[in-house]
Amino acid sequence: MAANDLIFREAGILPVIHTDLLTADAATRPRNAEGQIAWMRDGFGNMRLFTYRKNVSGSAFALGELASRNREVETNQTGTVTTSVTGSTTADNHIWALAIVNDDAGGAGAAPEGEASVVASNTATVWTLETDLPFSVALASGDDITFISPKVIDAADGDFNFVVCGVAMSAAADDEWGWFQFQGVHPRVQHKTTDAVTAGNPVVADTAAVGAHGTDVANLWVGYQLATHGGDAVQIKSPVLMSLLPAYM
Repeated sequence: MAANDLIFREAGILPVIHTDLLTADAATRPRNAEGQIAWMRDGFGNMRLFTYRKNVSGSAFALGELASRNREVETNQTGTVTTSVTGSTTADNHIWALAIVNDDAGGAGAAPEGEASVVASNTATVWTLETDLPFSVALASGDDITFISPKVIDAADGDFNFVVCGVAMSAAADDEWGWFQFQGVHPRVQHKTTDAVTAGNPVVADTAAVGAHGTDVANLWVGYQLATHGGDAVQIKSPVLMSLLPAYM
């Protein structure tokens, strides 16, 4: 058996969905692995891609709302080792997050600035890194660290497309698990109610919704509008071709 055959059979890179897309799972009973990717073919398109994530927004999502990954910067962390970061956060929200040293306290770009690791676990004050992925030298008190977590929070106006997770497929409460669509046509995406949109134009991340792209550059685009409509509705939901795959992580 070829190596790639084994990967596809055991890891299921694009498994057929065998759970209900519209059902959220309890915090203590996820039915899939975090970050699992699945696909579906239906009347809205031949390729709709979804990912399974945990909601850590602090409130419930509604079907059709846009969500982003939990991205935060720990400014002036205080740890002085190669295997953990010390600061203030929420316990367990950053498991499997990327930890990127974005600035060294000395201001000279010295190591470990620019290095990255993966968070194995986190308490409210300490992010513990994977044992076999330490930084090359110890952190200094005052270094700044960027964390990009697989877990999701409400999208905010101006999120980069590589941070946006996708459109909620269920009304997942805080700490519950659910599916989020990141590629293909979603039939009922929440829009910013004051924005008029034009067929074929890009849309960008607004607060739990998509909005007109205006003059925003391509690294903010999350999809494309399929039909033109005005910004005069109390609640606008319409089909959007989500296009996050090129920037997905």
